[in-house]
Amino acid sequence: MDETILSKQNNFPGSYIKQDLKEADEEHRNHKELKDKKYGFYFLLFQGLVYLITIISFGFGNPDQLGKPYDSDQNVCGVDVGLEQYKFIYFTNPTNQKHLDRTVCVKECPILTVDNDDDESLQLQCYPNKAINSCRNRPSIDDPNFSMIYYDSVPFIDVCLPKKSTYFNNIQDGLKQSGIISFLSDMSNGRVIILASLALCLLLNQLFYFLMIKVQKTAIWVISIISIFGLFLSGLLGLFYYLKQSQYSEPLITTTKLTKDQAIGMIQVYESNITIILISSVFFLLFGVYLLIDLILNRKTYKTMGIKIQIVNYFFDFSSSGIQQQEGQPSRFREILILLMGSAGCLLIFCALWVWMATNLFSIGKAVQGYYAFNTYQLNWTTYIMGFIHIFELVVVTLAIIGSEQMLLIGKVVEVYKHMGIQRQKIDSHDPELSLMDILEIYALNNFGSVVFGELIIFLLMIPRLFIKIYVWIRQKKDSHYQIPSRLQQILCINDRAYLLAYLRNDEFLLSAKSQYVFDQKLKETTNVQYHGEQLTVTYCFAVANLCVSLTYILIITTSSKIGIHQPVYFLLVSFIFSYFISVMFSTVYGATIDNLTILLYRDTTADGQIVGTCVRNVVRLMKEPELNEQTHQNNGQQD
Repeated sequence: MDETILSKQNNFPGSYIKQDLKEADEEHRNHKELKDKKYGFYFLLFQGLVYLITIISFGFGNPDQLGKPYDSDQNVCGVDVGLEQYKFIYFTNPTNQKHLDRTVCVKECPILTVDNDDDESLQLQCYPNKAINSCRNRPSIDDPNFSMIYYDSVPFIDVCLPKKSTYFNNIQDGLKQSGIISFLSDMSNGRVIILASLALCLLLNQLFYFLMIKVQKTAIWVISIISIFGLFLSGLLGLFYYLKQSQYSEPLITTTKLTKDQAIGMIQVYESNITIILISSVFFLLFGVYLLIDLILNRKTYKTMGIKIQIVNYFFDFSSSGIQQQEGQPSRFREILILLMGSAGCLLIFCALWVWMATNLFSIGKAVQGYYAFNTYQLNWTTYIMGFIHIFELVVVTLAIIGSEQMLLIGKVVEVYKHMGIQRQKIDSHDPELSLMDILEIYALNNFGSVVFGELIIFLLMIPRLFIKIYVWIRQKKDSHYQIPSRLQQILCINDRAYLLAYLRNDEFLLSAKSQYVFDQKLKETTNVQYHGEQLTVTYCFAVANLCVSLTYILIITTSSKIGIHQPVYFLLVSFIFSYFISVMFSTVYGATIDNLTILLYRDTTADGQIVGTCVRNVVRLMKEPELNEQTHQNNGQQD
């Protein structure tokens, strides 16, 4: 199974296929002792630690007070008994920064059409405390300890922001808050935007999935154009938003009276780094230009990708007219669609539970004297340690879900491959094709450790691999005989394709990765075969993610005065990452299958050592090219 293909022969499987796949099948059925069982044990041990933290979080956390302001007496506005309706914090003397600790909870933020600081008949709807025993306007500037200034303001989340520019500048330090608490508060306040972006993400993924079945070879062109459009759209919206927000970073004239949009914009600029938006927007625009040029110059590559999409449809028996299945066979389309929806559902449920647990975890602490309204509640040092573990849990489980889906898909590819080979060789076999549930049972016992460990290593080495590839490319341009050092090779070999060998041979992930890397290099040298699945996945994911980011931009811009978000930069980042990972789950059906078929259909040798199947034009050597064309004509006839 590991011999490199060096010459072109016929386009049919050799007789060895039955024995090779039988051995792999028996290896799984017998549940051999794992070489990677330690990784599965480490994962379970880590999950036990996370569950312990969960129990502590729900036992000692108080999510109702997360991100809520405290008045001068350390009462929680909008939370404590009697303060349920007094949810806004009010700075009683913003004439300077010396008295930012003198605050009171109010029902509503005061509004003044005409400034009248001396009118002592004005009265706030406040909840008095020991420091502020009266809600009447008392502008005692000479005695600031008793000052209660009634000023025009606008509500933003849980604070009354002064419209007077001098007052506004003075209170900004009093609005400082822990970054993680501010982030979780944004997730809660902006849940409508999150749900809208999520709905668009799922809709686009479903649309693209059906598109690749319905229009087949044309789908890659449609997806590529949408990806380029999404990159340009998100880049331009990002630049517009950056220019809109950057005007709020300029110094204000002291006599200026702020509008609501200005006040909110200044808070958002003050609490987040909008330069990130500029950098990401420029990157999206440049990447869009690159994809457009690549689409024009490398049309043959995209045409080949379109053919491979058609081959995957034929391989899984996805009919372009009715998504039908062979007579007497279960619908692979329905089975794989359930896998996609189930994986996406697991990720969504996990993320919802993760946020719920995080709101409990990051509310473990106590109120401390000497801090301003939004920083009075201080987290314990143990909370930060548990929080780091909790964030790591988000990464590990997300990668485990994505890797598990890919491993199940590999199992299905191998099953279809095996039965196609048996059918072509006219081998008498009564073994039914394993369903995804059967493959899950095999995988859960045999390969879970490889998946968790492998996905984590791939994720951690993502950036180093990119820099190493650039370095190697530069060295090879200067010296055509440059040999990649073994240590760099060990890093470069870590990729998703190693899962196929880990599944077939039950080897641990790193051993499979090294073996696969050698095969990749020799295959590239001898046949110039490309792994188009990775390129398809990236194009697909950027198309969905950037359209979701564009929607998020539009919603943030149009609802800035209605939905309170402290840090829109990180909100946009979450929108991109989340929609990208959801898209990875859907695109893997074609992306991973194309690359795994490339391995399966180019790596085989016959029992006597003869090498078969290397021609890129005959991509699937288990079928005749005329049969593929015949299948296409049949589908077109059914559509007519």
